Amino acid sequence: MINKLSLTLISFLANFIMAGFASQFGMLIEPIAQSFSADVDNVAFIFSLLNGGALLGTILAFFLIDIIGIKRITLLNYSIIIICSFILYLTKSLIILKFCMILVGLCGGIGLCIAGTIVVSTWQDKMQSTILVVQDATFNIAGVIFPLITTYALTHDLSWATSYLTVGIVTVLMLVIILFTNFNLISKPYADQKQQSHQKSEWNFGILSAGFGLFLAMLALYTFLTWAPLFVSYKFSISFENAGNIITQYWGAALIGAFVSTAIVTRIKIEYFFVTIIILAFIMTLLIVNIQHIDYIGYFTYGYGFVCAALYNAFVAYGVTFVKNASSKNVSYILISGSAGAMFSPAISSVLSKYFSIQIIMNAIPVFYVIIIIMLAISMIEKKKTSSIDKI
Repeated sequence: MINKLSLTLISFLANFIMAGFASQFGMLIEPIAQSFSADVDNVAFIFSLLNGGALLGTILAFFLIDIIGIKRITLLNYSIIIICSFILYLTKSLIILKFCMILVGLCGGIGLCIAGTIVVSTWQDKMQSTILVVQDATFNIAGVIFPLITTYALTHDLSWATSYLTVGIVTVLMLVIILFTNFNLISKPYADQKQQSHQKSEWNFGILSAGFGLFLAMLALYTFLTWAPLFVSYKFSISFENAGNIITQYWGAALIGAFVSTAIVTRIKIEYFFVTIIILAFIMTLLIVNIQHIDYIGYFTYGYGFVCAALYNAFVAYGVTFVKNASSKNVSYILISGSAGAMFSPAISSVLSKYFSIQIIMNAIPVFYVIIIIMLAISMIEKKKTSSIDKI
Protein backbone atom coordinates (compact mmCIF):
# COMPACT_ATOMS: atom_id res chain seq x y z
CA MET A 1 0.00 0.00 0.00
CA ILE A 2 2.87 2.37 0.83
CA ASN A 3 4.34 1.75 -2.62
CA LYS A 4 0.96 2.51 -4.22
CA LEU A 5 0.81 5.81 -2.38
CA SER A 6 4.39 6.62 -3.39
CA LEU A 7 3.58 5.97 -7.06
CA THR A 8 0.42 8.07 -6.77
CA LEU A 9 2.43 10.92 -5.21
CA ILE A 10 4.80 10.78 -8.20
CA SER A 11 1.81 11.05 -10.56
CA PHE A 12 0.54 14.09 -8.65
CA LEU A 13 3.97 15.74 -8.69
CA ALA A 14 4.20 15.19 -12.46
CA ASN A 15 1.09 17.36 -12.90
CA PHE A 16 2.28 19.82 -10.27
CA ILE A 17 5.62 20.34 -12.03
CA MET A 18 4.10 20.73 -15.50
CA ALA A 19 1.67 23.31 -14.12
CA GLY A 20 4.59 25.08 -12.49
CA PHE A 21 5.99 25.88 -15.91
CA ALA A 22 2.72 26.47 -17.77
CA SER A 23 0.40 28.24 -15.33
CA GLN A 24 1.95 31.71 -15.05
CA PHE A 25 3.45 32.29 -18.47
CA GLY A 26 1.00 35.11 -19.23
CA MET A 27 2.45 36.96 -16.24
CA LEU A 28 5.99 36.53 -17.59
CA ILE A 29 5.58 37.75 -21.18
CA GLU A 30 6.37 41.38 -20.44
CA PRO A 31 9.14 40.75 -17.84
CA ILE A 32 10.89 38.31 -20.21
CA ALA A 33 10.56 40.78 -23.08
CA GLN A 34 12.14 43.49 -20.95
CA SER A 35 14.87 41.19 -19.62
CA PHE A 36 15.93 40.04 -23.10
CA SER A 37 15.03 43.26 -24.96
CA ALA A 38 12.70 41.22 -27.15
CA ASP A 39 9.34 41.85 -28.79
CA VAL A 40 6.27 40.85 -26.75
CA ASP A 41 4.81 38.86 -29.66
CA ASN A 42 8.04 36.86 -30.05
CA VAL A 43 8.13 36.12 -26.34
CA ALA A 44 4.48 34.96 -26.41
CA PHE A 45 5.46 32.51 -29.14
CA ILE A 46 7.94 30.87 -26.73
CA PHE A 47 4.95 29.47 -24.86
CA SER A 48 4.12 27.52 -28.02
CA LEU A 49 7.56 25.92 -27.80
CA LEU A 50 6.70 24.71 -24.30
CA ASN A 51 3.34 23.32 -25.39
CA GLY A 52 4.75 22.04 -28.67
CA GLY A 53 7.33 20.08 -26.72
CA ALA A 54 4.52 18.74 -24.51
CA LEU A 55 2.61 17.56 -27.57
CA LEU A 56 5.69 15.80 -28.93
CA GLY A 57 6.37 14.31 -25.51
CA THR A 58 2.82 12.96 -25.31
CA ILE A 59 3.30 11.18 -28.63
CA LEU A 60 6.80 9.87 -27.86
CA ALA A 61 5.84 8.59 -24.42
CA PHE A 62 3.80 5.71 -25.82
CA PHE A 63 6.98 4.36 -27.41
CA LEU A 64 9.66 5.44 -24.94
CA ILE A 65 7.99 4.13 -21.77
CA ASP A 66 8.02 0.63 -23.22
CA ILE A 67 11.50 0.86 -24.77
CA ILE A 68 13.38 2.51 -21.91
CA GLY A 69 11.34 1.24 -18.96
CA ILE A 70 9.07 3.39 -16.83
CA LYS A 71 11.42 3.97 -13.87
CA ARG A 72 14.45 4.79 -16.01
CA ILE A 73 12.52 7.17 -18.25
CA THR A 74 10.99 8.85 -15.18
CA LEU A 75 14.44 9.40 -13.65
CA LEU A 76 15.89 10.67 -16.94
CA ASN A 77 12.85 12.85 -17.60
CA TYR A 78 12.95 14.76 -14.33
CA SER A 79 16.73 15.01 -14.25
CA ILE A 80 16.48 16.97 -17.51
CA ILE A 81 13.76 19.21 -16.03
CA ILE A 82 15.99 19.98 -13.02
CA ILE A 83 18.89 20.99 -15.27
CA CYS A 84 16.65 23.13 -17.49
CA SER A 85 15.01 24.94 -14.56
CA PHE A 86 18.41 26.01 -13.22
CA ILE A 87 19.57 27.08 -16.70
CA LEU A 88 16.39 29.17 -17.13
CA TYR A 89 17.24 30.99 -13.92
CA LEU A 90 20.83 31.70 -14.97
CA THR A 91 20.68 32.23 -18.74
CA LYS A 92 21.02 35.58 -20.50
CA SER A 93 20.42 34.10 -23.96
CA LEU A 94 16.98 34.03 -25.59
CA ILE A 95 18.07 31.09 -27.78
CA ILE A 96 18.98 29.02 -24.71
CA LEU A 97 15.67 30.06 -23.12
CA LYS A 98 13.77 28.73 -26.15
CA PHE A 99 15.74 25.49 -26.20
CA CYS A 100 15.10 24.88 -22.51
CA MET A 101 11.39 25.57 -22.96
CA ILE A 102 11.22 22.92 -25.69
CA LEU A 103 13.00 20.40 -23.46
CA VAL A 104 10.81 21.22 -20.45
CA GLY A 105 7.68 20.85 -22.58
CA LEU A 106 8.92 17.55 -24.04
CA CYS A 107 9.70 16.13 -20.59
CA GLY A 108 6.49 17.57 -19.17
CA GLY A 109 4.43 15.82 -21.86
CA ILE A 110 6.20 12.53 -21.18
CA GLY A 111 5.65 13.11 -17.46
CA LEU A 112 1.89 13.53 -17.91
CA CYS A 113 1.74 10.22 -19.79
CA ILE A 114 3.80 8.59 -17.03
CA ALA A 115 1.33 9.97 -14.49
CA GLY A 116 -1.62 8.60 -16.47
CA THR A 117 0.05 5.20 -16.83
CA ILE A 118 0.69 5.06 -13.09
CA VAL A 119 -2.93 5.84 -12.18
CA VAL A 120 -4.48 3.48 -14.74
CA SER A 121 -2.14 0.65 -13.72
CA THR A 122 -2.31 1.18 -9.96
CA TRP A 123 -5.99 1.95 -9.30
CA GLN A 124 -9.27 0.62 -10.66
CA ASP A 125 -12.95 1.56 -11.00
CA LYS A 126 -14.26 4.60 -9.08
CA MET A 127 -10.96 5.18 -7.26
CA GLN A 128 -9.23 5.49 -10.63
CA SER A 129 -11.69 8.22 -11.76
CA THR A 130 -11.36 10.00 -8.43
CA ILE A 131 -7.56 10.11 -8.61
CA LEU A 132 -7.70 11.40 -12.20
CA VAL A 133 -9.84 14.32 -11.01
CA VAL A 134 -7.51 14.85 -8.03
CA GLN A 135 -4.67 15.10 -10.58
CA ASP A 136 -6.52 18.10 -11.99
CA ALA A 137 -6.64 19.50 -8.45
CA THR A 138 -2.86 19.02 -8.15
CA PHE A 139 -2.39 20.94 -11.40
CA ASN A 140 -4.61 23.71 -10.01
CA ILE A 141 -2.71 23.84 -6.70
CA ALA A 142 0.43 24.62 -8.69
CA GLY A 143 -1.60 27.17 -10.63
CA VAL A 144 -2.20 29.01 -7.37
CA ILE A 145 1.26 28.67 -5.80
CA PHE A 146 3.57 29.56 -8.69
CA PRO A 147 1.75 32.69 -9.93
CA LEU A 148 1.94 33.94 -6.32
CA ILE A 149 5.70 33.28 -6.34
CA THR A 150 5.98 35.10 -9.66
CA THR A 151 3.98 38.07 -8.36
CA TYR A 152 6.24 38.27 -5.29
CA ALA A 153 9.37 38.03 -7.45
CA LEU A 154 8.23 40.74 -9.88
CA THR A 155 7.19 43.13 -7.12
CA HIS A 156 10.45 42.65 -5.18
CA ASP A 157 12.86 43.04 -8.11
CA LEU A 158 13.79 39.35 -8.19
CA SER A 159 14.49 37.36 -11.35
CA TRP A 160 11.48 36.59 -13.56
CA ALA A 161 12.62 32.92 -13.41
CA THR A 162 12.34 32.66 -9.61
CA SER A 163 9.21 30.50 -9.85
CA TYR A 164 10.93 28.20 -12.37
CA LEU A 165 13.85 27.79 -9.98
CA THR A 166 11.31 26.80 -7.32
CA VAL A 167 9.88 24.17 -9.68
CA GLY A 168 13.40 22.80 -10.09
CA ILE A 169 13.80 22.47 -6.32
CA VAL A 170 10.47 20.59 -6.09
CA THR A 171 11.65 18.31 -8.89
CA VAL A 172 14.80 17.47 -6.91
CA LEU A 173 12.55 16.23 -4.08
CA MET A 174 10.51 14.24 -6.60
CA LEU A 175 13.69 12.62 -7.93
CA VAL A 176 14.50 11.36 -4.43
CA ILE A 177 11.03 9.78 -4.17
CA ILE A 178 11.45 8.14 -7.60
CA LEU A 179 14.80 6.60 -6.58
CA PHE A 180 13.25 4.89 -3.55
CA THR A 181 10.00 3.77 -5.26
CA ASN A 182 9.42 0.31 -6.72
CA PHE A 183 7.84 0.61 -10.20
CA ASN A 184 7.36 -3.15 -10.66
CA LEU A 185 3.73 -2.79 -9.56
CA ILE A 186 2.80 -1.14 -12.87
CA SER A 187 4.95 -3.25 -15.21
CA LYS A 188 2.42 -6.06 -15.73
CA PRO A 189 -0.66 -3.84 -16.21
CA TYR A 190 1.27 -1.78 -18.75
CA ALA A 191 2.26 -4.95 -20.63
CA ASP A 192 -1.41 -5.96 -20.75
CA GLN A 193 -2.31 -2.51 -22.05
CA LYS A 194 0.33 -2.87 -24.76
CA GLN A 195 -1.25 -6.16 -25.92
CA GLN A 196 -4.69 -4.54 -26.00
CA SER A 197 -3.38 -1.70 -28.18
CA HIS A 198 -3.36 -4.08 -31.15
CA GLN A 199 -7.14 -4.45 -30.92
CA LYS A 200 -9.22 -2.47 -33.40
CA SER A 201 -10.36 0.89 -32.03
CA GLU A 202 -13.90 2.18 -32.49
CA TRP A 203 -14.34 5.63 -34.01
CA ASN A 204 -17.46 7.76 -34.45
CA PHE A 205 -18.52 11.42 -34.44
CA GLY A 206 -18.83 11.47 -30.65
CA ILE A 207 -15.26 10.40 -29.89
CA LEU A 208 -13.88 12.56 -32.71
CA SER A 209 -15.83 15.63 -31.53
CA ALA A 210 -14.54 15.08 -27.97
CA GLY A 211 -10.97 15.32 -29.25
CA PHE A 212 -11.63 18.38 -31.40
CA GLY A 213 -13.65 19.90 -28.57
CA LEU A 214 -10.74 19.54 -26.16
CA PHE A 215 -8.49 21.11 -28.81
CA LEU A 216 -10.80 24.17 -28.91
CA ALA A 217 -11.16 24.26 -25.11
CA MET A 218 -7.38 24.33 -24.64
CA LEU A 219 -7.14 26.92 -27.41
CA ALA A 220 -9.59 29.07 -25.43
CA LEU A 221 -8.01 28.45 -22.02
CA TYR A 222 -4.41 29.13 -23.04
CA THR A 223 -5.44 32.21 -25.00
CA PHE A 224 -6.95 33.44 -21.73
CA LEU A 225 -3.91 32.50 -19.62
CA THR A 226 -1.52 34.09 -22.13
CA TRP A 227 -3.28 37.37 -22.83
CA ALA A 228 -5.58 38.08 -19.86
CA PRO A 229 -2.99 40.08 -17.84
CA LEU A 230 -2.18 42.35 -20.80
CA PHE A 231 -5.89 42.60 -21.65
CA VAL A 232 -6.78 43.78 -18.14
CA SER A 233 -3.73 46.06 -17.96
CA TYR A 234 -4.52 47.83 -21.25
CA LYS A 235 -8.29 47.96 -20.86
CA PHE A 236 -8.35 49.37 -17.34
CA SER A 237 -4.98 51.20 -17.37
CA ILE A 238 -3.50 49.42 -14.36
CA SER A 239 0.00 48.05 -13.80
CA PHE A 240 0.90 44.74 -15.38
CA GLU A 241 1.82 43.29 -11.97
CA ASN A 242 -1.66 44.05 -10.57
CA ALA A 243 -3.33 42.79 -13.73
CA GLY A 244 -1.44 39.50 -13.28
CA ASN A 245 -3.68 38.77 -10.29
CA ILE A 246 -6.32 37.58 -12.75
CA ILE A 247 -4.22 34.43 -13.31
CA THR A 248 -4.02 33.76 -9.57
CA GLN A 249 -7.79 34.28 -9.32
CA TYR A 250 -8.39 31.73 -12.08
CA TRP A 251 -6.19 29.04 -10.53
CA GLY A 252 -7.46 29.71 -7.01
CA ALA A 253 -11.05 29.08 -8.13
CA ALA A 254 -9.94 26.09 -10.20
CA LEU A 255 -8.42 24.52 -7.11
CA ILE A 256 -11.74 24.71 -5.24
CA GLY A 257 -13.65 23.65 -8.35
CA ALA A 258 -11.53 20.53 -8.74
CA PHE A 259 -12.52 19.24 -5.31
CA VAL A 260 -16.19 20.14 -5.82
CA SER A 261 -16.11 18.42 -9.24
CA THR A 262 -14.81 15.26 -7.59
CA ALA A 263 -17.90 15.14 -5.38
CA ILE A 264 -20.31 16.01 -8.20
CA VAL A 265 -19.03 13.45 -10.72
CA THR A 266 -19.61 10.61 -8.27
CA ARG A 267 -23.30 11.56 -8.08
CA ILE A 268 -24.44 12.52 -11.59
CA LYS A 269 -23.83 11.29 -15.14
CA ILE A 270 -20.70 12.63 -16.80
CA GLU A 271 -22.80 13.88 -19.76
CA TYR A 272 -24.85 16.25 -17.57
CA PHE A 273 -21.80 17.47 -15.70
CA PHE A 274 -19.83 18.01 -18.90
CA VAL A 275 -22.53 19.92 -20.80
CA THR A 276 -23.16 22.16 -17.77
CA ILE A 277 -19.52 23.22 -17.35
CA ILE A 278 -19.12 23.95 -21.08
CA ILE A 279 -22.19 26.21 -21.11
CA LEU A 280 -21.04 27.98 -17.94
CA ALA A 281 -17.54 28.42 -19.41
CA PHE A 282 -19.10 30.15 -22.42
CA ILE A 283 -21.15 32.48 -20.20
CA MET A 284 -18.20 33.36 -17.95
CA THR A 285 -15.78 34.10 -20.79
CA LEU A 286 -18.43 36.18 -22.61
CA LEU A 287 -18.80 38.29 -19.48
CA ILE A 288 -15.03 38.58 -18.91
CA VAL A 289 -14.16 39.83 -22.39
CA ASN A 290 -17.02 42.34 -22.49
CA ILE A 291 -16.83 43.64 -18.92
CA GLN A 292 -16.72 47.41 -18.59
CA HIS A 293 -15.93 47.71 -14.88
CA ILE A 294 -12.80 46.28 -13.28
CA ASP A 295 -14.55 45.58 -9.96
CA TYR A 296 -16.56 42.73 -11.51
CA ILE A 297 -13.94 40.99 -13.61
CA GLY A 298 -12.54 39.12 -10.60
CA TYR A 299 -15.92 37.48 -9.89
CA PHE A 300 -16.28 36.22 -13.45
CA THR A 301 -12.67 35.01 -13.49
CA TYR A 302 -13.33 33.03 -10.31
CA GLY A 303 -16.40 31.58 -12.01
CA TYR A 304 -14.42 30.61 -15.11
CA GLY A 305 -11.72 28.92 -13.05
CA PHE A 306 -14.31 27.09 -10.95
CA VAL A 307 -16.22 25.56 -13.88
CA CYS A 308 -13.07 24.64 -15.85
CA ALA A 309 -11.40 22.87 -12.91
CA ALA A 310 -11.86 19.35 -14.25
CA LEU A 311 -12.36 20.22 -17.91
CA TYR A 312 -9.42 18.24 -19.28
CA ASN A 313 -10.29 14.87 -17.78
CA ALA A 314 -14.02 15.56 -18.27
CA PHE A 315 -13.43 15.55 -22.03
CA VAL A 316 -11.72 12.16 -21.74
CA ALA A 317 -14.48 10.71 -19.57
CA TYR A 318 -17.19 12.12 -21.86
CA GLY A 319 -15.52 11.06 -25.09
CA VAL A 320 -15.11 7.40 -24.15
CA THR A 321 -18.86 7.09 -23.47
CA PHE A 322 -19.36 7.04 -27.23
CA VAL A 323 -17.48 3.75 -27.68
CA LYS A 324 -18.35 0.36 -26.20
CA ASN A 325 -14.76 -0.56 -25.34
CA ALA A 326 -12.44 2.43 -25.14
CA SER A 327 -8.95 1.63 -26.38
CA SER A 328 -5.67 3.32 -25.55
CA LYS A 329 -5.80 4.89 -29.03
CA ASN A 330 -9.13 6.54 -28.22
CA VAL A 331 -7.76 8.05 -25.03
CA SER A 332 -4.46 9.00 -26.71
CA TYR A 333 -6.32 10.81 -29.48
CA ILE A 334 -8.18 13.00 -26.96
CA LEU A 335 -5.02 13.74 -24.93
CA ILE A 336 -2.98 14.59 -28.03
CA SER A 337 -5.79 16.89 -29.22
CA GLY A 338 -5.66 18.74 -25.90
CA SER A 339 -1.89 19.10 -26.08
CA ALA A 340 -2.18 20.39 -29.65
CA GLY A 341 -4.69 23.03 -28.55
CA ALA A 342 -2.38 24.19 -25.76
CA MET A 343 0.55 24.29 -28.18
CA PHE A 344 -1.14 26.22 -30.99
CA SER A 345 -2.94 28.74 -28.78
CA PRO A 346 0.00 31.12 -28.10
CA ALA A 347 1.31 30.70 -31.66
CA ILE A 348 -2.05 31.55 -33.24
CA SER A 349 -2.82 34.38 -30.84
CA SER A 350 0.66 35.92 -31.15
CA VAL A 351 0.32 35.99 -34.94
CA LEU A 352 -3.19 37.45 -34.73
CA SER A 353 -1.98 40.13 -32.28
CA LYS A 354 0.02 41.68 -35.12
CA TYR A 355 -3.20 42.34 -37.04
CA PHE A 356 -5.92 42.59 -34.39
CA SER A 357 -6.33 44.16 -30.97
CA ILE A 358 -6.14 42.15 -27.75
CA GLN A 359 -9.88 42.79 -27.34
CA ILE A 360 -10.64 40.93 -30.58
CA ILE A 361 -8.33 38.05 -29.63
CA MET A 362 -10.08 37.71 -26.25
CA ASN A 363 -13.49 37.84 -27.95
CA ALA A 364 -12.55 34.64 -29.80
CA ILE A 365 -12.57 32.68 -26.51
CA PRO A 366 -16.37 32.47 -26.05
CA VAL A 367 -16.71 31.72 -29.78
CA PHE A 368 -14.63 28.56 -29.28
CA TYR A 369 -17.09 27.43 -26.60
CA VAL A 370 -20.04 28.09 -28.91
CA ILE A 371 -18.50 25.70 -31.47
CA ILE A 372 -18.00 23.08 -28.74
CA ILE A 373 -21.64 23.41 -27.63
CA ILE A 374 -22.85 22.91 -31.21
CA MET A 375 -20.71 19.78 -31.58
CA LEU A 376 -21.98 18.48 -28.25
CA ALA A 377 -25.58 18.91 -29.38
CA ILE A 378 -24.91 17.07 -32.66
CA SER A 379 -23.02 14.22 -30.97
CA MET A 380 -25.75 13.72 -28.36
CA ILE A 381 -28.44 13.63 -31.04
CA GLU A 382 -26.41 11.07 -33.00
CA LYS A 383 -25.93 9.02 -29.83
CA LYS A 384 -29.69 8.93 -29.21
CA LYS A 385 -30.33 7.83 -32.79
CA THR A 386 -27.77 5.05 -32.48
CA SER A 387 -29.28 3.90 -29.18
CA SER A 388 -32.76 3.80 -30.74
CA ILE A 389 -31.54 1.70 -33.67
CA ASP A 390 -29.75 -0.73 -31.31
CA LYS A 391 -32.98 -1.21 -29.32
CA ILE A 392 -34.87 -2.09 -32.50
